[in-house]
Amino acid sequence: MQRPKVAVVTPGSFVIPSPRSSSVERVIACMVPLASHELQTQIYGIRGAEAPDHGDLDGVLCKRYTRGKGYIPEVIANLKRWSPAVVDVHNRPAAAYAIREALPDSRVVLTLHSTTFIRGPHLNREDVARLLLPMDRIIVNSDFLGSIVAADSPKAVRERISVNKLGIHPGDFLPRWTPVAESARAARLDDFGWSGRRIVLYVGRLVPGKGVHRLLQALRRVVRACPDVLLLIAGSAYYGHDRLTPYAASLRRQMRKLRLEKHVRFLDYVPHPALASLYQLADVTAVPSVEDEAFGLVNLEAMAAGVPVVASRIGGIPEVVRHGETGWLVDPSPGEREMAAAMIRLLRQPDLRRRMGEAGLGEVRRQFLWQHAAHRWGQMMLACASE
Repeated sequence: MQRPKVAVVTPGSFVIPSPRSSSVERVIACMVPLASHELQTQIYGIRGAEAPDHGDLDGVLCKRYTRGKGYIPEVIANLKRWSPAVVDVHNRPAAAYAIREALPDSRVVLTLHSTTFIRGPHLNREDVARLLLPMDRIIVNSDFLGSIVAADSPKAVRERISVNKLGIHPGDFLPRWTPVAESARAARLDDFGWSGRRIVLYVGRLVPGKGVHRLLQALRRVVRACPDVLLLIAGSAYYGHDRLTPYAASLRRQMRKLRLEKHVRFLDYVPHPALASLYQLADVTAVPSVEDEAFGLVNLEAMAAGVPVVASRIGGIPEVVRHGETGWLVDPSPGEREMAAAMIRLLRQPDLRRRMGEAGLGEVRRQFLWQHAAHRWGQMMLACASE
């Protein structure tokens, strides 16, 4: 039987593949090629200096067009020529709606990665219902995100919501708890001049919703209990470059006000392939979000590296981190006492860190591999194509 044609449309914000893209492009690049044995897939993205107009992405044809207002019209023109059975549009409801209007004979799926583009200022509640109603399926990455979509949608939309949790390639990360990894870690810490320091790692964008200001508040308490602690902050406000924003500048002022200069290093933006070596240095990974995270891939990355997580009990994070087993889930508290207490407990107990880290790696291998996500996605595409 001939494999059905499935087109995957990226948001058109970053080149795919790229070490400096957002998590949306990373999800597509990691997942879609793994389902190519069941589907004829093509990926649509934007042009960039580092990628040709057309290329091969692990066996999948990737077509690239000019970024901006002309991107979706160009994609639609090509889709009309190719006539896919299913078009999976990622994180852009308005683009999915335009493609639905232009290709009445194709099934159109909207895959949402966050709440960003189904909330103000991008859309109001009425627009969400209008744009989602024609979709043949809405795929979300967590039960939490599914509940948000359902709350703003009529019954016809709620019945079409499917959950496909994300994954990871564990081979991309060297787990902490092996003799080779520990030896490499010790050598790298010595190279940086951080030998003898206990490392807390933050990875992510420097925007208010990620809660790095919470982490600095907690760190003041951690320093009193663990004077050798060092917080590494790997990220910037934007994907791909280190432009200093008012919020990022405020974090540096907060660090100085709290007299934490000896305990914090801002590493700015780190391309994704280089993150594995940072996780290898960490004793604890902190995810201090204050706004709803639909999923939070950073939790999986830490777990794949065998590093326990201290994360906010918010959004879809509790679907990833098992409280008391692979990490600690914390609520906001005065002075961030709860977050600080969780970090102190882990930093003081290497056996607990190892037990939680190994449990996290096991959890990843059981249910959070890209092979798992790709299989579910492929089955969803096949079902849509046969409807």
